[in-house]
Amino acid sequence: MKGMWYLWNKSRLILIMFACLVFLSGCWSSRELDELGIAVALGMDKTEEETYALTVQIINPSEIAAEKATTRPPVTLYKAEGETLFEAFRKMTKTAPRKIYVSQLRLVVIGQSLAEEGVLPALDLLYRDPEFRTSFFMTIAKNASVEDILSVITPYEKIPANKIMETLTAAQENWAATEGVYIDQVISDIRSTGKSPVMTGILMKGKEDIGNSIKNIEYLDAPTRLEIDHLSVFKDDRMLGWLNEAESKGYNYIAGNVKSTLINFPCKEEGSGRIGVELLRTNASMDAKMKKGKPVISVDIEAEGNVGEVECQIDLSKPETLQMIAQKTEGDIKDKIQASIKAAQEVYESDIFGFGNAVSRKAPNYWKKVEKDWDAHFVDTEVKINTKVNIRRKGTNVQPVQKEG
Repeated sequence: MKGMWYLWNKSRLILIMFACLVFLSGCWSSRELDELGIAVALGMDKTEEETYALTVQIINPSEIAAEKATTRPPVTLYKAEGETLFEAFRKMTKTAPRKIYVSQLRLVVIGQSLAEEGVLPALDLLYRDPEFRTSFFMTIAKNASVEDILSVITPYEKIPANKIMETLTAAQENWAATEGVYIDQVISDIRSTGKSPVMTGILMKGKEDIGNSIKNIEYLDAPTRLEIDHLSVFKDDRMLGWLNEAESKGYNYIAGNVKSTLINFPCKEEGSGRIGVELLRTNASMDAKMKKGKPVISVDIEAEGNVGEVECQIDLSKPETLQMIAQKTEGDIKDKIQASIKAAQEVYESDIFGFGNAVSRKAPNYWKKVEKDWDAHFVDTEVKINTKVNIRRKGTNVQPVQKEG
């Protein structure tokens, strides 16, 4: 009796398992790697005929995995044009030997023509199609075509898209004149009525015909290089122009993006040498208050830094010396922030800082009145800047290195 009961339970368990297998779909849409062209960078622009020009950088797997150096490039470019980006992707199958796989995309480069016309229609496919992940940087091609930039073969890093992404990351973490922006942030800022987006520029230095040749990496100093440039300014989804280096740093101070950077200034007067301060931590906060029916924005910056370099005769053991260094560092930060605000208010008339979002939170009734034409009010908005710097360390020497008398 027990044996019959055991067999019945076992049979029932097996039937249940087979029934479950019926409802398991498995990897019905799986594809082998040797059937795919893995895209790591994508460039898009508008042609004179108002069609989309699409450029895709595809990995050559055999060259990436090769133990010995070869004369073949590590990546290949494929190009196509279409009335839409989706059409351009499909037309690319006429030249690409494999279906383009975009889930490993690291970088998107937008041409200036498309950026100035408006990027939102072009971003729809990248944001809508589930094959695209959102972990790629959005950048703008500066003073060069998208195709030329994606054609450059880079030293040190085999895959050019990885080189750009890693350089951008290093620059934003250590120099603070740029910012790595993802598509989520770009679309959020475009949709917002209280903030306009910014994007980093990619600059090509050197000749394009050398940059796209394997000879470009046969020199100790590559003749053609890709460089991370400063920030571009948008209003809604249209690019208006560029911030310079100081203005880009000022933007990042306000946005709270400065992780580390270097500030240097004269010790006393011109020709007396300079002092370098390494900022290690910064904290930014923004607030809005109403004053006589108009908003006033307060930007507060707190920073900590170390004395990194001294070229003049000062005594770092004295508290007043460290106080002087802190005050000059505070002044430098404030000057850069003021320069950035001036450019946004007077040149571009575009709120890239999110002052409008701060106003909407603190004065919702006022915001309802000005929301539709906020940029017109933004240009006259008063901004108060408060900076506080603490010098934590002064290095191993309290006196500068000198020649012996």
